[in-house]
Amino acid sequence: MKRTAALLLGLAVCISSFVQASTLTPIATDQTLTASQAKDHVGEKATVCGVVASTRYAAQSKGSPAFVNLDKAYPNQVFTILIWGEDLPKFSNKPTSWDSKKVCATGTISSYRGIPEIVVKSPDQISLPNSGQATSPQTSPSTPAGETPPAGATAKCRDGTYSFSQSRRGTCSHHEGVAKWL
Repeated sequence: MKRTAALLLGLAVCISSFVQASTLTPIATDQTLTASQAKDHVGEKATVCGVVASTRYAAQSKGSPAFVNLDKAYPNQVFTILIWGEDLPKFSNKPTSWDSKKVCATGTISSYRGIPEIVVKSPDQISLPNSGQATSPQTSPSTPAGETPPAGATAKCRDGTYSFSQSRRGTCSHHEGVAKWL
């Protein structure tokens, strides 16, 4: 009898917790959150804004991710915008140029190792309020017509610089990766 009562009490507590959790008011998708508010909205679609404190392009890591950390630099970041390497060419305005600027990212907030993040797949998920800069997709080829690469260049990097590396390993590793081999 005591066992049944304990089970019923436990079930009542679980149901009460579930009802409370399921009645939370969701954030409207057009509502904007600060980077520090994002941790309370994991799993929800929202726009998160903050000032870029640090960026890192991990060319040697699996998926070649670019990390844009808002409000505080890594390893104390408050929120991260993650752009996978396969999606970086879509951005004419590269994340490394966003340092110290206010940036907003729209998408579903997830959490990686306790840090909230939004995975950005296209430039229309990013806005740079008050910066006068757009993040529209890159429409020009990596070497525009009439532009001749410097003599001896072996690759054009994604940030527009040229590499003169004699091996492919590490080429453009500090310049957002290789855009085109020459």
